[in-house]
Amino acid sequence: MRRHMRGDWTAGIRVLACAVLMTGVAGLVASLSMTGVTRAQATSPALAAPATPMHIRILRVPDEVVRERRWDFLIAALDHTTSTYGPYVIDAYAEPMSTQREVEEAISGRLINVIASDPGHPDLNAQTIPIAIPIDKGLLGYRVALIRRDQQTHINEVKDIQGLRLLNVGQGQDWGDVPVYRYNRIPLVTASHYDQLFPMLVHRRFDLFPRGVLEITPELISFRTLYPEMAIDTHLLIRYPYAQFFYVNKSEPLIAQRIKDGLEAMRKDGSFDALFQKNFGQAVADLHLERRVVIELTNPFLPSWVPVERKELWLDPVTAGSSG
Repeated sequence: MRRHMRGDWTAGIRVLACAVLMTGVAGLVASLSMTGVTRAQATSPALAAPATPMHIRILRVPDEVVRERRWDFLIAALDHTTSTYGPYVIDAYAEPMSTQREVEEAISGRLINVIASDPGHPDLNAQTIPIAIPIDKGLLGYRVALIRRDQQTHINEVKDIQGLRLLNVGQGQDWGDVPVYRYNRIPLVTASHYDQLFPMLVHRRFDLFPRGVLEITPELISFRTLYPEMAIDTHLLIRYPYAQFFYVNKSEPLIAQRIKDGLEAMRKDGSFDALFQKNFGQAVADLHLERRVVIELTNPFLPSWVPVERKELWLDPVTAGSSG
C-alpha cells in the first residue's frame, strides 16, 4: 500500500511539473483544484476535516482560577471532537477587560471568538451563537455571600426576602444578574470594576457580596491577604435560575457546532460529570448549602433558548447535599 501511494505521489509530481512548465502558476493552481485529494475530501467526511488547526480565541487572564476551570470544559469538548473536526489551537488574549468589553469583543470577533458567560446580556444572546448546555449545571444561580466577619450575627437574623431587602448587595454594574436583583427589589450598590467590590465590602459600602458557589472559595483565597476582615457568610443561600454557557461569534458556526458536539459527547460518556466533580465537587460540599436559609428570587429574563426542560443538565446542590 505504501509503494502504491509513493507511485501516485511520483506521478503527481510529474504532472505538476508539466503544469508549471506549460501553464505557469495559474495552471498549477487549476491543477491542484482537480487533485485526487480534493475529490476524496468531497466524497469522504473523514477526510474533510480541515488540515489547518481551528483557532479558538479566548480571554485567558493568568491566575483567574474560576475562569480557567470553565476553559477546562471547552478544551475537553474540543479534544472530544478532533477526529471529526481536526486539530485546534487556543489563542489566548491575556489582558483583563470588563464584562461589557468582553461581550463586545465576542460579538465583534476581533480579539476573541468564544466566551463563557451568563444569559443576562441581551446583546450577547442576540448577536452570538449560544451553546445551550450549562457548563456549571446552573450553579451560577446559587449565591453565597462574602461579608465582613463582624457582620455574621446581623446577617443571621435574615429569614426571608423581606429581611434581605433590608441589606445592601454589591454587584458589578454591567453584570448580567443586576436586573434580577432589581426586579426582586434588592437594594444594590454597583462598581465599574470587579476588583473595586472587595474593598467596598470591607469599607461597609454594602453588606453582602453574593458570589456563585463555584466562585466564592477561590475568590476568598485570592483576596483574604489583602482583606483579612472578609469571610464567607454561613447563613444564607440566594437562589435564582441562572447558569454559565459558551457563546461563539456568529461568523464561526463550525466552532459552535464543534463545542456543542463535544459537550454532548462528554455528557454521554460521563466525562462531563467527572470533570465537574473534580473541579467543583469539594468546593460545593464545603459550603454546606443544605443547611442554609434559602431565599428564592424570580428571574424573568432567561431567554427562550436556555434548556430548562432538560433536567439532566442541571444540579440542585441543596437537594443533593441533604440526600448525601
